[in-house]
Amino acid sequence: MDVSWPPRLGVGDRVRFEDRAWVVSGFGHGGVEIADPLGDLTWLTVPQLVLSGDFDVLERGPRSRSVRVLSAPGEVLERARWWERHIVEVITGLPPGADDRATPRPEFDPAVRSLGEREAAKAAELAAEGVSGASARTVRRRRQRYQAQGVEGLIDGRAVRKPAPGSRQDPRVLEVLAMIVADDTRYWRTTSAEDYRRATGTMLAALYGPGVVKLPSRSTFQRLVKELTSKRGRVRGISVADREGIRSSRPGERVYVDTVALALPQPLARLASRPVLMTVAVDELTMSVCTVMIHSSRRPLDGGLLLARLCDPPALRDADPSMREAVLPLIMPESLLLERKLLRRPRAFTDACRHLGIKVMHPEPVGKARGERIVGKLVSLFNAELALSEAGRISDEASLITWLQTRVERWVESFWQHQPQQGLRAVAGSGAQPTPSAAYDACVARLGSVHLPPDANAVRSLLPSVKRRVAMNGVHVGGRRYDCPDLDPLRATASHASGAPTEVQVRFDPHDVRQVWVQTGDTGRIRVPLAGAASRSRHSLRTGDESAVYRAGWCPPVNFMPPSQAVLEHDQERLAYHAQLPLLPTPFLQDALKLGQRLAVMNHAAVGGHHGLLITGPPGSGKTTALQQLGQRFEQADRSRHPDRYLRVPAVYLRIQPGDSTRTVFLKLAGLLPIPRLSGRTSTASVSETVRKALLSSGTSVVLVDDAFAARPSSRGGAAPVDQLRNLADEVPATFVYAGVEEQENSPSSAFRTSQGRLTHLRAAPVPYGTGWVRMVETLDQALHLRHHQPGSLVRLAQELHAMTGGWPGALAHLVRSAAIEAILTGNEEITEQNLELITV
Repeated sequence: MDVSWPPRLGVGDRVRFEDRAWVVSGFGHGGVEIADPLGDLTWLTVPQLVLSGDFDVLERGPRSRSVRVLSAPGEVLERARWWERHIVEVITGLPPGADDRATPRPEFDPAVRSLGEREAAKAAELAAEGVSGASARTVRRRRQRYQAQGVEGLIDGRAVRKPAPGSRQDPRVLEVLAMIVADDTRYWRTTSAEDYRRATGTMLAALYGPGVVKLPSRSTFQRLVKELTSKRGRVRGISVADREGIRSSRPGERVYVDTVALALPQPLARLASRPVLMTVAVDELTMSVCTVMIHSSRRPLDGGLLLARLCDPPALRDADPSMREAVLPLIMPESLLLERKLLRRPRAFTDACRHLGIKVMHPEPVGKARGERIVGKLVSLFNAELALSEAGRISDEASLITWLQTRVERWVESFWQHQPQQGLRAVAGSGAQPTPSAAYDACVARLGSVHLPPDANAVRSLLPSVKRRVAMNGVHVGGRRYDCPDLDPLRATASHASGAPTEVQVRFDPHDVRQVWVQTGDTGRIRVPLAGAASRSRHSLRTGDESAVYRAGWCPPVNFMPPSQAVLEHDQERLAYHAQLPLLPTPFLQDALKLGQRLAVMNHAAVGGHHGLLITGPPGSGKTTALQQLGQRFEQADRSRHPDRYLRVPAVYLRIQPGDSTRTVFLKLAGLLPIPRLSGRTSTASVSETVRKALLSSGTSVVLVDDAFAARPSSRGGAAPVDQLRNLADEVPATFVYAGVEEQENSPSSAFRTSQGRLTHLRAAPVPYGTGWVRMVETLDQALHLRHHQPGSLVRLAQELHAMTGGWPGALAHLVRSAAIEAILTGNEEITEQNLELITV
């Protein structure tokens, strides 16, 4: 059995794509060209090919094997695998491939047994099985070699030992020949052994003088060339030496990982309580960025997450890779140079690297010089980019890190990968611009192969995981909701069983919130994308083309979405469903939306005073619902006009409590805007000025004030909070919408209306019996999911419902919801006139 890393796709390979067999005919410009048996050519990007549902490598073409290969006889490698099972049990307590629910045997449990005791127990077990020479010391040596070298450390060296190439020849001949074979930059046309012999003789004569060093015979020299080239895997790459003499010949051979603190501009630095770090992994040969992560210095970076992002770049995580204009190249690391003390869970990280075949090296001062220079230049350029770019409206540290992560990924793809670098001239060739992308394309053209990603499930298992319940609206991770139709079987299972949501393991990438992966069964995983922004919880960050954060007081109503019939089979789910029947399209609600949008257009371009909207009505008349729907309308419209603006606040929802003072109201309003937390000693005038500036800079279109007349003027004769809001409304282009209960004369509300003549007053009124009322009853009738409900039966009771509710839509919704819940609880499963009469509205 051969174990090779990284997996490659080369010229001549036969692959399956779209239910047909194709042959890889070439590479170039980040893509792969494939040809079918009829000669038709198709050009695809590597992600498009790999992410197709039926992609598979059917047969390797006539090229050399991968560079990193465990070359040993079958029985020797099988013996090493046998030892690996025992050594892994000594290290972890469980053998490889053990079930997730398996527990360690008592003598190998790391929680109660030391490493020495587990080694002694394994030696005793092997001795009892008749394995000779399996002492505790032998087990310890094999365990140490396995942790340092992986499976290679367990291979019997006597079985694979071969004399070194040229060990019987003059060492000067071997040194010169090895240099010529490796240095393909100067002798890239040298292909035959005779050319190598001629070039070696010329260099030996120049170094030591003519005839001083004799060359071997042609047949001996040919065998020597064959051994040297086969040892290098016959990689037709380009060998480049840096200033320290370290040579690299192919992408991924040396990947340098470093963590550097960002120099944030002062406006952004004030939002971060601790230094913000950037971890970068760069390929030393091509200077291409393999991955980049922004994180806080609160805790070290997770090692498993770093490895997962190295093996799974953004292009392979996209639902539709064809939508990305530029992606980072897929470079699988053969060796990683990093300081392991900077990682969290370093042992799990090294074990995973060993399993994949990646060598982890601690960089020496000389060995990491080139990587440090590349990372230093990259970070310096990105810091300069931050100083000149518009950061948007960022309110806290979490949104800052999210914005920086998105920004650096776009900057690397659009700028760094296409930035000319002087050190890439030898790699990119004299005819190309020495950029990281050009260098990578040149290496792919010389090698005739590209890297393939490892098994997706193996990569996903490296990500952090949490236990979550599959609710009716999906799964919630990090304050965000994820949902898709593939979760319906898990929801249906919960509804048919005990009714409790199904608990599953969810893998997530904190640096990419576009999706999570829900585990089904032992190995299956479902990709679940981020759900709509309207269903996101408070304080949840938005990424990409959405606004960045919900304010603490802004709670848009959840859109009504009828669940599947399987979900409604369970009583608990049906009770929750009927408690939130659809919103009724009342004339009052439609008038509020029209007036609010019309006044917003007027105020946006007004030069003088601004007009506002006053909504009054008795409790339960739909005032709060009208405010929420109006705010949601502005939120959606602003998101469509400004998809790339972060942390805009188009709508603010503020509820005034009876005990609120003017200062308290303005502090509440300040807490809903993207500004730093104000000190408790800040004066009311300063808070008002800060809020005014924040409303202007945040692009706020509407300020919704609920229970506007709940607070009373102070006993000292001061003005009510709503009067101070009136003054603020004249200084900003936002439209202020007030809602309150209509009171008697001489009340604060009537005084407010008298002093504020530029308020359009909209009173909530009952709906007269007619077509509009019947249409609302029909909406509720169609939404009912009662087992004995006959469609249209509620419509036949429309006149009785109008008499019971007085024509108020809020009372109608409350009456029907209560009757539906009562019908489920009593088992009647239908709404009749007798049932409605028993409910108090």
